[in-house]
Amino acid sequence: MDFVAQKLLPPSPAGTLMPRPDVLARLTRAGSHRMVLLCAPAGYGKTCVLQLLHAGFAASQVPVAWLTFDAADRDPARLLLALRAALLGGGAEADAPLRTLGSTPVRHLFLDDVEHLDGDAIRLLLSVIEEVLPPGVCVYLGSRSLHQVGVARLKARRILLELNLESLRFELGETENYLRQANLYLADEQMRWLHESTEGWPAAIELLALAWKRIQGSADQHLRDLHGVSDLNHYLAEEVLRSQPEGVQAFLLATAPLSSFCVALADAVRDSTDSGELITSIRLSGLPIQPIGEHWYRYHPLFAGHIMRCGAPGGNAQALVHARAAVWLKAHGRSLEAFDCHIKAAEFEAAAALLEELAETLRQRAQYPSLIRCCERLPEVLLHRHPRICRSLLVSLLYLQRRDEARRWIAYFREHATPSGADAFYGESLRAFEPVLAFLDADIDYCITLVERNWPLQQQADAYERGALATVAAYSYLVRGRLAETVQMLIQARRMCAENNSATMMSVVIFLQAYLDAMQGRHDAALEQMMGVDLLLQRHSADIPPVFLHSYSGGLLLMLLYERNSIGELEERIKIAREMEGIPMPWDMVSGILVTQAKLMALQSGAMAAKRWLEGEIMKARKHAPQLRLALESELSRLMVVSGDRDGIAGYAASLGDANHGLASWIGSSQEIDGGGIAQARLALAAGQLQTAKSQLRRLLEQSVQGGRHWRAAKLRVLLALAEERGGDRRAAQLLMALALEQGAQSGLVRTFLDEGEDVLCLLEALQDGPPGTLSHAAVAHLRTLLACADAARAADPPLLAELTVAERNLLELVAQGATNRAAALTLGVSVNTVKWHMAQIFGKLGAANRVQAVNLARQAGMLDS
Repeated sequence: MDFVAQKLLPPSPAGTLMPRPDVLARLTRAGSHRMVLLCAPAGYGKTCVLQLLHAGFAASQVPVAWLTFDAADRDPARLLLALRAALLGGGAEADAPLRTLGSTPVRHLFLDDVEHLDGDAIRLLLSVIEEVLPPGVCVYLGSRSLHQVGVARLKARRILLELNLESLRFELGETENYLRQANLYLADEQMRWLHESTEGWPAAIELLALAWKRIQGSADQHLRDLHGVSDLNHYLAEEVLRSQPEGVQAFLLATAPLSSFCVALADAVRDSTDSGELITSIRLSGLPIQPIGEHWYRYHPLFAGHIMRCGAPGGNAQALVHARAAVWLKAHGRSLEAFDCHIKAAEFEAAAALLEELAETLRQRAQYPSLIRCCERLPEVLLHRHPRICRSLLVSLLYLQRRDEARRWIAYFREHATPSGADAFYGESLRAFEPVLAFLDADIDYCITLVERNWPLQQQADAYERGALATVAAYSYLVRGRLAETVQMLIQARRMCAENNSATMMSVVIFLQAYLDAMQGRHDAALEQMMGVDLLLQRHSADIPPVFLHSYSGGLLLMLLYERNSIGELEERIKIAREMEGIPMPWDMVSGILVTQAKLMALQSGAMAAKRWLEGEIMKARKHAPQLRLALESELSRLMVVSGDRDGIAGYAASLGDANHGLASWIGSSQEIDGGGIAQARLALAAGQLQTAKSQLRRLLEQSVQGGRHWRAAKLRVLLALAEERGGDRRAAQLLMALALEQGAQSGLVRTFLDEGEDVLCLLEALQDGPPGTLSHAAVAHLRTLLACADAARAADPPLLAELTVAERNLLELVAQGATNRAAALTLGVSVNTVKWHMAQIFGKLGAANRVQAVNLARQAGMLDS
């Protein structure tokens, strides 16, 4: 059975599941929560409860889905593909992009063994649940523990309900029912003692039922000497093992180290042919072995752990089990599991040889964390003997923005590329990826120096290395405005991508072509280029999650849709972008996404809500690239300008630097119409520094026109027109606005004009009333479009106040009574940081600037008593 398909079925119970009516009733009442978390140590029946609930919904013909996680799902690519398989099922088109998750028919999704995920994977999972899945989907998570990434926030917002071990442990009556179901009848005194000794731990009670025949004669002698449920559970597991026939004991000891197995795999590790009969015998005996699908099995992890501690074969015998399993798994296409078994068998040479075959596949499928984890499990001296593994490792580190580690491997490649007679592969990889590292370091000049030195030497290199160098060359030339060289390198990069069949690299090339078109004002062509990424998605979505193919183009696509005022499509694309949380992305792409989200929020919820949201994102951006923080602060400064916040304008004019600083040597896609000096010039204009603003805007405009950056030039002409108007030169202002309109008509620019405030609309209306012949027919039509958009925005109702959650309302009532953050935290039983977070949410929803304003607005809206 396919390993993904195995994970899509709930494990079959060894016997009849014991009803848990009280727990199920509480889960049923949790309908108002989007997520339910069952969090308890192993052996508390989390999976059994999920199975009962799953079976109940399935019997009622309610669409359900199941997914069991394992450690491999820490890789974002594997995690997203597994979610896609669970939620779309066999009826989905093979090439359906991930965004169809939003139309999944599933209404109850069960996710088990969530403890295998790390913090980044949890963030990604929660983001998909919150932002991508339909609101009607309820998600149930079973986990021994959970990285507290966002969990407190979800609980506070009543999105997530948590049931812990206190909710899952057996009550006395449940212990009695379970033992009766196992045909084990005890006196009342024994029953109470047993329940108290096990503390209602279902795993210990289950093992007791299995071991009772062996220990009942000596129960008083042995059981009362044990201390704690852990000792009791270990003792019972050992007794269960000893009570089995010798052949069954040997089978349990040989197969317990395996995470899962089928008959053929069990035969292979035991060098036997009787595993099928033994599995049947074990299932009939009631031991905790769980079928996975039709042909695979696994032990309860707690039971397997006890077996291995009680007497699993050690040393060479256990290594032999893993070595045989590795051979079988590799032969049956389960290479990652085979690699894991080679490592456990200490067969590092065999593991490295297998990884050399596997590394390219992992790289092509964007499973970079999996590849890095595999490399980390091998001795580095062994990695050095496999340069192609090292190359794939370096690519993975670069894609994941782990630059310090990548720098160390670049140094290693440099060291081995220079000696006479060295393997040419080292030099080819060094020439390809050292410029990539320089680009990620934002050292564009050094990147171009390396590109121009390396390109003539790279002509005989592997197609992937040539493609990587051509792509980073095109990117570097593009941000520097050297468009002729950009076009030449894009041709080379496309050719190399076609030759090496790299979908991820081709997605970057498509983004660069779209950015080139957008920069030059060809927005129709840019959006058409973006369709090329969607075509890649259709061809590769079975292997590569769509977010990895949009990891460079996603920000630019949102910017283009926003520029055209295509709000409906923009909202859908933003939902897709939000699922990228937890996936390392270039700062330029993150900037494009976040700034566009802020602009959309300002349109829909008001500038105050957008300001509050941006301030929160700026706080989070402290650990990211300084360029990202600057981009967010630049957008915040724009909101200060358009809302007339004099204090904010003065503050940002001081903090963002002098408007007369030198021209930017390079400009990224997210900075095209907002960065590279534009924010500073806008602030100078708003602060009344007309001459400073005009001087800088003219220099920026000249630079943009010379570089063919027509989109940017249109924005600069709009701002310069405002400066001329405020300086009293109406004619110069109208000429500049007319030129901007001509470009706007060609490119479909809308927000370039409307985002600069009411003064722009006054200039546009003056142009409409001006003499005929001033504008082309296309510009006149576009002018009407802009004014119609502005009229529609003015006529729209002001944004309704968002509804407060129960937690937010309770907090605001305390604030209205004069409670401080600390006092409110004590009253509500939460941390001060949680109170601060809720206050930020309240400010954003109400568009309030402070606590007093929030209370007044809530009272006016009837949310609080007067």
